[in-house]
Amino acid sequence: MAPSRPTARRLAGTALAAALLTGTLAAPAAVAGTTAGTATAVTATAATTVFSDDFESGTVANWTRQRIDGNGSITVTGGPAGGSGLAGRFSVPNDGQSYRSEVAVNALGWGGYRFAFADYLPADWVRTSTETIVAQWHGYPLADGSDTKPPIALTVKDGNWRLKVHWLTDPSTVQEAVIPLGAVQFGHWNQWAFDVTWSTATTPGSITVLRDGVQVGTHSGLNNYHQNQAPYFKTGIYRANWNPAKGISYPTGGPDVVLYSDSVVVTKY
Repeated sequence: MAPSRPTARRLAGTALAAALLTGTLAAPAAVAGTTAGTATAVTATAATTVFSDDFESGTVANWTRQRIDGNGSITVTGGPAGGSGLAGRFSVPNDGQSYRSEVAVNALGWGGYRFAFADYLPADWVRTSTETIVAQWHGYPLADGSDTKPPIALTVKDGNWRLKVHWLTDPSTVQEAVIPLGAVQFGHWNQWAFDVTWSTATTPGSITVLRDGVQVGTHSGLNNYHQNQAPYFKTGIYRANWNPAKGISYPTGGPDVVLYSDSVVVTKY
């Protein structure tokens, strides 16, 4: 096993989680509108860690499951940018068959959570209008058996970060909000924090997004499908339009799509 590393990435994630646990930084009870580039000022509250993985075990055994569709891979390897420790590496080749490489953890229950994690998109990432989901909170089939879009998704499109939120206005009609989160800085470790309070049938929810300690977006209102279980968290690479079952034509070849992930800490507040 590689030695642990006191890199800026790991220290930032540790500091962020510690701040929440000690009550010096916490998620707001509710937010409104969408903002970018604004430093956050929030109210302290107690929190408990309910899931974490820094990949230093050398495996993805902490995750409930992993899924690869096609010829991609999920490995644990030395992190880029000079880090001496380990990170999760997700890869999807552009071969006309592959479209997913993700790990997931089971639903953690309703209420309010902070999902903190670091990710790294290499400098040679191919900028494309084909949307890539790099983290998502997924629901379950609807009452009629149809699949659903993830209630919350962090995506990359045309070199920009986007937050997508979905909810139901009736048992089968899905509504969508798309919130811009700024340009991607490739070849850079992003320290994300998503403060999520799940909406219910009778109470509104909220989402506050921080990147590298700066608030970059918010959403207030419905944020899931109000199913029997809360959405579950996944991270990795998912390009839906590369799924051969969709029959969407696109040019193949070129480099693999690669993402690194590290310092995942989920706290309940």
